[in-house]
Amino acid sequence: METKTDSNTHAIRILVVDDHPNTASTLARALAQLGAGVHVTSATSGQEALTKVKDSAVDILITDMIMPEMTGLELIEKLQNHPGGRPAYTYLVTAYDVPGLKVTANRLKVNDVIIKPVRPERICQIATNAIEEMKHSTKPRATAAGKRKFKILVADDRQDNVTLLARYLEYEGYDQVTAMDGIDALNKVRDELPDLVLLDVNMPNKDGFEVLEDIRADPAIAHTPVIILTAARLEPMDVQSGLNLGADDYVTKPFDRHELMARIRTKLRVKEAEDVIRRQNRELGVLLETTTILSARGNLNEMLDAVLPSIVRHFDAAAGYIVDFENAAKKSFPASSEEIDIVQVMEFLGKPRQGNGAHIINNTQTDIFWQAKLGGKALSAVIIPMSNRLGNLLGALLLTHEGSAWFKAEQIPVLQAIANQAAVAIENADWYASIQDRRVQTRGPYEQER
Repeated sequence: METKTDSNTHAIRILVVDDHPNTASTLARALAQLGAGVHVTSATSGQEALTKVKDSAVDILITDMIMPEMTGLELIEKLQNHPGGRPAYTYLVTAYDVPGLKVTANRLKVNDVIIKPVRPERICQIATNAIEEMKHSTKPRATAAGKRKFKILVADDRQDNVTLLARYLEYEGYDQVTAMDGIDALNKVRDELPDLVLLDVNMPNKDGFEVLEDIRADPAIAHTPVIILTAARLEPMDVQSGLNLGADDYVTKPFDRHELMARIRTKLRVKEAEDVIRRQNRELGVLLETTTILSARGNLNEMLDAVLPSIVRHFDAAAGYIVDFENAAKKSFPASSEEIDIVQVMEFLGKPRQGNGAHIINNTQTDIFWQAKLGGKALSAVIIPMSNRLGNLLGALLLTHEGSAWFKAEQIPVLQAIANQAAVAIENADWYASIQDRRVQTRGPYEQER
């Protein structure tokens, strides 16, 4: 018997096993009333139970002890080796509290031994408590407000494995992307740029080792953490091959869910730290590049034309602008960038404020001034004032993006340093121009003609 409260593929899965059909079906019907997101399966023997859940793991197991052919303890032991992972909560129901039973149950990590008679209401309460514990043990690790969620790619050719892992990841607060074969997995890594990949080995079109090789050979995605997760390649030589190819970890099935999630969290913490270092290195690179260009005694327009594309690319912006208030001039990149008005940008910064402070707009749709003055397709923007040595506002560096909350506070110092360099270049160009004008004015008519 199977009972669903809804069609949610991420439902809590409960398995009830009792060799009395009426007891099994009565408990299953009672448990199915626990609310949305519960999927109940019942069986009247250990073998029937194993057959019914061979393609999907179980979250909660409630099994009778004395049954023909297979005892409840034997069933528990077999389910602990399920390819999808052992049950998170296991309860053994028995009419006889025989000596040594609880010792054996503890060894098999049974959560509780329940002595008959037991009413369905008590079983429902036990299951409810387990569900709440399960949710609370994972939900607090979900992404805090304002912090981006990690995205994890699950690559496996078995739909039940994908569904199971997606459900575990959802509980942990991660976004998931799925792939059912090797080529699809590789394309998803390149297109979706996940923070981590759970990679099966035996998959059609490309096996997991080939996918791993391609990931490590592509500079754009080579840094992506990959955990091999397989039931097929279990020999020490296989593990060594996977690690030699660049796998960050190698987990064999059946796996322990809590251990796997701990390994994922560890890899994500390492990646987060490495991402900060990579970002800082990129930002130092673009700062050095722009400083070199803007420090040269060249044509100001040519220097700004060279600098702006580099800034846009390095900060993954959709469009970039350098606005010169003093000379009523502006530069934009790419050529398809939306038009902006110099006066409106100046009003946004507020000239009386002398340009103190950068502005990050996470959602332009909720910024009244932005919508009234600048508008456009951009959902997020960052505006960096460009001031001279006296603190007077000369212009602004403006980057936009069509996604919301794209720019981060940690990017401000480097962008401000670039804006300061641009301000110096503009000031120097004006100074050189004024010297050139004075020279022309001081020449006599004869020198000017020559």
